Amino acid sequence: MTRAKSGRRAVLQAAGALIGGGSALSFAATARAWSLEPIEPEGPIGLAYSERCGGPAEHARLQSQLKAALLEKPSAPSLSAPCPICGCPITVRR
Repeated sequence: MTRAKSGRRAVLQAAGALIGGGSALSFAATARAWSLEPIEPEGPIGLAYSERCGGPAEHARLQSQLKAALLEKPSAPSLSAPCPICGCPITVRR
């Protein structure tokens, strides 16, 4: 291979790496759109989720199960479990 061809190849590889790296960095800024936000229970989304799993009765049942499990584990300060219907995290503390 001649020196001119290998020089051209190196320039093209460097340009490709710069363009690829630049596009990756430009898309990295949009990745911040994937974030978790807390839901206010009194807000419209919180009310929609509370009605989804049958109201507070399902969460109360899960809380009572967690309280019973917490009594069996005296060293645990709290226990958490997701609601099987809506996925809301239920936490019971001492």
